[in-house]
Amino acid sequence: MELNYKDTKVLLIDDDENYGFALKTLLGSKGLNISSFTNPEEALKNLQTQSVDIILLDYYMPEMTGEEFLKKFREFNNETIVYLQTAFSEEKPELEMLGTLNIQGYIDKNKEPNEIFLEIASGIKMSELMKTIKKQEMQLDAHEYRNQFLGKFLNTLIGEIGEKSFAMTGNILALEEFAEEISPDEREIYNRSIDNIKSSTKKLNELIKSLELDRENITVSELKNMLTNLFEITFTAKDIKLNFKNNTNNEYLIIPTDIKVIIYILVDIIEYLIEKQEKEIDILCDKDEKSIIIKICNEIENEDLFKKINKLAIFDKKIEVINEYNQILLRIKKAFC
Repeated sequence: MELNYKDTKVLLIDDDENYGFALKTLLGSKGLNISSFTNPEEALKNLQTQSVDIILLDYYMPEMTGEEFLKKFREFNNETIVYLQTAFSEEKPELEMLGTLNIQGYIDKNKEPNEIFLEIASGIKMSELMKTIKKQEMQLDAHEYRNQFLGKFLNTLIGEIGEKSFAMTGNILALEEFAEEISPDEREIYNRSIDNIKSSTKKLNELIKSLELDRENITVSELKNMLTNLFEITFTAKDIKLNFKNNTNNEYLIIPTDIKVIIYILVDIIEYLIEKQEKEIDILCDKDEKSIIIKICNEIENEDLFKKINKLAIFDKKIEVINEYNQILLRIKKAFC
């Protein structure tokens, strides 16, 4: 594994300014991103809002011991790698303490600089491995959620569409049986009705086909039509109006994304807004120089929903989910931009 020194954030907490300067110089020369605090209380406050990969913690400090610091730190963070440091053998923590305090190692300050760096490098390797594992866990969670969503959404929806399509086909057959009984005056209305039902059936079948196929790229017009069809088939019973506004001035502008992913995300948001009993759902499609933007204009204050659609967005790296003043934006990178 190639160690990623540049992107690894190291925090030194030590009241000895001379040692801190020397260690920062050593680690900085190796390309590490290192910051420091001489006051553990200040460091603790900072860590509640800022994340780091590795903490180098002095075991004995006048304001707070390393043990006291760790107990408070682990109340809100169990993931960051922590190394205890001391220059005095009598201050070295007991072996049992290394487990009870949830630390990953111990560094003797009296060792040669290169030895200290090698121990820290092993921590960086551990940090990189933990990042990889966490990323894999997120992907597994996303796959599980995607499969649950696919089962819930597609099975229900395709079943509903299939029933409607079957019923429409039955209506066509029933109407055609009465074709000879239709008077010349009613013939035009009759034919128009038959054509409308056939056209609707065709659209429903195309919708099923589009949802069952893996396909990339969709035009603004196709997205609008698909959302409208989905809404009319599935959601209109809730008596809510869906407004899709296109500010790109190009109905055929291509949105370079996986159709399923974008539809899953939008339907998840629509379902949430329906549960909130919104009267209208407003979706705006816009663009800038580098991306196409799909904005849900309704106010959404739900962190769980935001996390869920972020999981779905993992399946298409071109999609960025943004929470802008409680309005969700989907920013999709344009191809060749």
